[in-house]
Amino acid sequence: MSTPLKKVVDDQLDALGMASEQLDADDAKYVAAGVKNVLSSLRARRVWENHVGAIFTHKQMLEATNWTKQNLSQAVKDSRVLRLTAADGTSGYWSGGLTDTAPHVPIAGLKEVLKAWTSADAQSWTVASWMSTEQPELDGRTPRTALVDGDYPLVVTLAWRMAERLSA
Repeated sequence: MSTPLKKVVDDQLDALGMASEQLDADDAKYVAAGVKNVLSSLRARRVWENHVGAIFTHKQMLEATNWTKQNLSQAVKDSRVLRLTAADGTSGYWSGGLTDTAPHVPIAGLKEVLKAWTSADAQSWTVASWMSTEQPELDGRTPRTALVDGDYPLVVTLAWRMAERLSA
């Protein structure tokens, strides 16, 4: 095991009260596989965040909105917030669906856009990507930007059209 990784592992073993235990070759392989998996997930998250913007954890979303867990759960059910679920089952929240000023609230028109995409049974990652991608029908703006600009009817209509194409 490389020295920096060994130090991290040793520190974690110490924190768990297992500092006196020695890792054998099988233990090292197990740890290395876990680290590789974590780094792969981190790389994928960074690629997505470069495209769609920050992906908030549950705690970050609660802090950004000043909501309770119940409020957040209801906002997801009501299509006011877009929850993103990773391949490993962990969830995050698309920050682009919130206003830029604190306390952050869902941007106007987002609920109607998310409901349009629900009709096509679209994956949440697809929706976040579409919302973050410049669209020629919106004069090169992203749907998120167009919503912030107040062009709700145009974005909602476009979302329904795109959802219909996807489900066809």
